[in-house]
Amino acid sequence: MTDSEIFVSTTFSVAARCDKTNAFGAIVTTSSPAVGARVIQCQSDTGIVLSQNMTDPRLARIGMTILQDRFDASSALRAMKAATPYPEYRQLAVVDKDGHSDAFTGENAFGPHAGHYCEKNVATVGNYLSNPEIPKSMAEQYLTNHHLSFPDRLLDAIEVGFNLGGEVKDEKSIALVIYTDTTFPYIDLRVDWSDDPLNSMKKLWEVWRNHADTYRQKALNPNL
Repeated sequence: MTDSEIFVSTTFSVAARCDKTNAFGAIVTTSSPAVGARVIQCQSDTGIVLSQNMTDPRLARIGMTILQDRFDASSALRAMKAATPYPEYRQLAVVDKDGHSDAFTGENAFGPHAGHYCEKNVATVGNYLSNPEIPKSMAEQYLTNHHLSFPDRLLDAIEVGFNLGGEVKDEKSIALVIYTDTTFPYIDLRVDWSDDPLNSMKKLWEVWRNHADTYRQKALNPNL
């Protein structure tokens, strides 16, 4: 396998707002390494932005800047598309502070299947997919599981993507990011290279869930 075959960024993702807590987060997986370093921009009380497929991380930062100025998801998406000379290669998704969502899949996004799906509070995107139903099915799963915690809803949603066949190539990295009410992430977990990234993330989350609230509280007030 050549280096170019290894590092093609083929990805499927779920970006969402929690309607119960107003937290924002995303879960992203890909067949290339260290997806968490390249795809996600998130901020509390602002929104979540993804840039994937021939990823240009600058686009997600542009989208977040637009959301910080209190424009909506569609405005952020338009700004990102306008900022790149290569929109046909990009795949973008946004969920804003009010739960409005928007997404874009360029005509040169990796096949055999590439697409997106948007509902209130969630946007899903994927490329190089083995099954065209993956984006819609992940979104529907997220919206169904109100009884789960926000991190578990995201994990459960992306597991649907895996179960439907995922990417044509085997997934190798995964990232889970959630912002609640602070300027630092409540969760920022990454599996940068694994033969079983989903189960590796599940195990990592089971460890982190027992410490997340404590770490947050100690950051805000070590005396408590």
